[in-house]
Amino acid sequence: MTKTLYLLRHAEAVRKAGRQDDKSRELTHAGMKESLHMGAWLREQNITFDLLVSSSAVRAEQSASLLAEGMKLDQSRILLEDVLYEASVGQFLEYINNIEEAYHHVLIAGHNPTISYLAEYLTKADIGEMATGSIAMIKFDLSSWKLVSENTGVLEQYVTPESLNAS
Repeated sequence: MTKTLYLLRHAEAVRKAGRQDDKSRELTHAGMKESLHMGAWLREQNITFDLLVSSSAVRAEQSASLLAEGMKLDQSRILLEDVLYEASVGQFLEYINNIEEAYHHVLIAGHNPTISYLAEYLTKADIGEMATGSIAMIKFDLSSWKLVSENTGVLEQYVTPESLNAS
Protein backbone atom coordinates (compact mmCIF):
# COMPACT_ATOMS: atom_id res chain seq x y z
CA MET A 1 0.00 0.00 0.00
CA THR A 2 1.30 3.42 -0.90
CA LYS A 3 1.34 6.44 1.37
CA THR A 4 0.53 9.97 0.19
CA LEU A 5 1.65 13.08 2.02
CA TYR A 6 0.19 16.49 1.23
CA LEU A 7 2.35 19.34 2.49
CA LEU A 8 0.43 22.61 2.79
CA ARG A 9 2.24 25.88 3.27
CA HIS A 10 -0.11 28.14 5.22
CA ALA A 11 -1.90 30.76 3.16
CA GLU A 12 -1.08 34.47 3.09
CA ALA A 13 -0.91 35.91 6.61
CA VAL A 14 -0.88 39.43 7.97
CA ARG A 15 2.53 40.91 8.68
CA LYS A 16 3.74 40.87 12.25
CA ALA A 17 2.71 44.10 13.96
CA GLY A 18 4.91 45.58 16.68
CA ARG A 19 5.19 43.23 19.62
CA GLN A 20 2.62 40.79 18.27
CA ASP A 21 3.45 37.16 18.91
CA ASP A 22 4.37 35.53 15.57
CA LYS A 23 2.35 32.45 16.45
CA SER A 24 -0.86 34.51 16.70
CA ARG A 25 -0.68 36.02 13.19
CA GLU A 26 -3.90 35.43 11.24
CA LEU A 27 -4.63 34.97 7.56
CA THR A 28 -5.40 37.91 5.32
CA HIS A 29 -8.73 38.01 3.50
CA ALA A 30 -6.89 36.79 0.38
CA GLY A 31 -5.34 33.94 2.38
CA MET A 32 -8.76 32.86 3.61
CA LYS A 33 -10.13 32.82 0.06
CA GLU A 34 -7.07 30.86 -1.18
CA SER A 35 -7.55 28.19 1.47
CA LEU A 36 -11.25 27.74 0.73
CA HIS A 37 -10.55 27.65 -3.01
CA MET A 38 -7.77 25.07 -2.59
CA GLY A 39 -10.11 22.92 -0.49
CA ALA A 40 -12.87 23.12 -3.11
CA TRP A 41 -10.36 22.10 -5.79
CA LEU A 42 -9.19 19.11 -3.73
CA ARG A 43 -12.82 18.07 -3.32
CA GLU A 44 -13.37 18.32 -7.09
CA GLN A 45 -10.34 16.04 -7.55
CA ASN A 46 -11.91 13.51 -5.13
CA ILE A 47 -8.92 13.85 -2.81
CA THR A 48 -9.54 13.13 0.84
CA PHE A 49 -7.41 12.69 3.94
CA ASP A 50 -7.29 10.08 6.69
CA LEU A 51 -5.46 12.56 8.90
CA LEU A 52 -5.16 16.35 8.92
CA VAL A 53 -2.38 17.85 11.02
CA SER A 54 -1.44 21.50 11.47
CA SER A 55 1.16 23.53 13.23
CA SER A 56 -0.47 25.20 16.22
CA ALA A 57 0.22 28.68 14.81
CA VAL A 58 -3.04 30.52 14.10
CA ARG A 59 -2.29 31.07 10.39
CA ALA A 60 -1.55 27.36 9.78
CA GLU A 61 -4.60 26.28 11.79
CA GLN A 62 -6.81 28.70 9.84
CA SER A 63 -5.37 27.46 6.53
CA ALA A 64 -6.07 23.82 7.42
CA SER A 65 -9.52 24.64 8.79
CA LEU A 66 -10.61 26.65 5.74
CA LEU A 67 -9.17 24.03 3.39
CA ALA A 68 -11.22 21.38 5.24
CA GLU A 69 -14.28 23.62 5.00
CA GLY A 70 -13.76 23.92 1.24
CA MET A 71 -13.55 20.11 1.08
CA LYS A 72 -16.68 19.80 3.25
CA LEU A 73 -14.72 17.84 5.87
CA ASP A 74 -15.24 17.93 9.62
CA GLN A 75 -12.83 20.63 10.85
CA SER A 76 -12.75 19.15 14.34
CA ARG A 77 -10.65 16.32 12.86
CA ILE A 78 -7.64 18.64 12.51
CA LEU A 79 -4.89 17.72 14.94
CA LEU A 80 -2.89 20.72 16.18
CA GLU A 81 0.77 20.04 16.95
CA ASP A 82 3.01 22.53 18.77
CA VAL A 83 6.08 20.58 17.64
CA LEU A 84 5.41 21.56 14.00
CA TYR A 85 5.69 25.28 14.71
CA GLU A 86 9.32 26.26 14.04
CA ALA A 87 10.17 22.59 13.45
CA SER A 88 13.31 21.56 11.57
CA VAL A 89 13.24 19.12 8.66
CA GLY A 90 14.51 16.47 11.08
CA GLN A 91 11.67 17.14 13.54
CA PHE A 92 9.12 16.99 10.70
CA LEU A 93 10.59 13.72 9.48
CA GLU A 94 10.45 12.27 12.99
CA TYR A 95 6.80 13.30 13.19
CA ILE A 96 6.03 11.69 9.80
CA ASN A 97 7.88 8.50 10.75
CA ASN A 98 5.58 8.17 13.77
CA ILE A 99 2.27 8.53 11.92
CA GLU A 100 -0.02 5.57 12.57
CA GLU A 101 0.10 3.01 9.76
CA ALA A 102 -3.70 3.01 9.41
CA TYR A 103 -3.41 6.46 7.79
CA HIS A 104 -2.57 6.44 4.08
CA HIS A 105 -3.45 9.99 2.97
CA VAL A 106 -2.12 12.66 5.34
CA LEU A 107 -2.12 16.45 5.07
CA ILE A 108 0.29 18.50 7.17
CA ALA A 109 0.05 22.31 7.29
CA GLY A 110 3.26 24.11 8.16
CA HIS A 111 5.60 26.99 7.52
CA ASN A 112 8.41 28.07 5.27
CA PRO A 113 11.24 27.59 4.92
CA THR A 114 10.94 24.13 6.50
CA ILE A 115 7.90 22.93 4.53
CA SER A 116 9.69 23.70 1.23
CA TYR A 117 12.95 22.13 2.39
CA LEU A 118 11.03 19.04 3.51
CA ALA A 119 9.27 18.65 0.15
CA GLU A 120 12.60 18.83 -1.67
CA TYR A 121 14.33 16.55 0.85
CA LEU A 122 11.68 13.84 0.48
CA THR A 123 11.53 14.01 -3.34
CA LYS A 124 14.72 15.66 -4.63
CA ALA A 125 12.40 17.72 -6.84
CA ASP A 126 13.40 21.32 -7.51
CA ILE A 127 10.43 23.07 -5.90
CA GLY A 128 12.09 26.17 -4.55
CA GLU A 129 10.12 28.28 -2.10
CA MET A 130 6.57 26.98 -1.91
CA ALA A 131 4.02 29.73 -2.49
CA THR A 132 1.64 30.62 0.34
CA GLY A 133 -1.42 28.39 0.25
CA SER A 134 0.25 25.83 -2.02
CA ILE A 135 0.30 22.05 -1.68
CA ALA A 136 3.00 19.55 -2.61
CA MET A 137 1.53 16.07 -3.14
CA ILE A 138 4.13 13.41 -2.46
CA LYS A 139 3.59 9.70 -3.08
CA PHE A 140 5.63 7.02 -1.34
CA ASP A 141 5.72 3.46 -2.66
CA LEU A 142 6.22 2.32 0.90
CA SER A 143 4.18 0.23 3.31
CA SER A 144 5.15 2.22 6.40
CA TRP A 145 5.58 5.86 7.38
CA LYS A 146 8.68 4.69 9.29
CA LEU A 147 10.42 4.14 5.93
CA VAL A 148 9.88 7.71 4.72
CA SER A 149 13.24 9.46 4.43
CA GLU A 150 15.42 11.38 2.01
CA ASN A 151 14.46 10.85 -1.65
CA THR A 152 11.88 8.12 -0.93
CA GLY A 153 8.94 10.10 -2.34
CA VAL A 154 7.84 11.25 -5.77
CA LEU A 155 6.38 14.71 -6.25
CA GLU A 156 3.06 13.87 -7.91
CA GLN A 157 1.83 17.43 -8.13
CA TYR A 158 2.58 20.91 -6.87
CA VAL A 159 -0.45 23.18 -6.86
CA THR A 160 -0.57 26.88 -6.03
CA PRO A 161 -3.61 29.11 -5.60
CA GLU A 162 -2.37 31.08 -8.63
CA SER A 163 -2.26 27.96 -10.83
CA LEU A 164 -5.89 27.22 -9.89
CA ASN A 165 -6.91 30.76 -10.75
CA ALA A 166 -5.24 30.42 -14.17
CA SER A 167 -7.21 27.29 -15.04
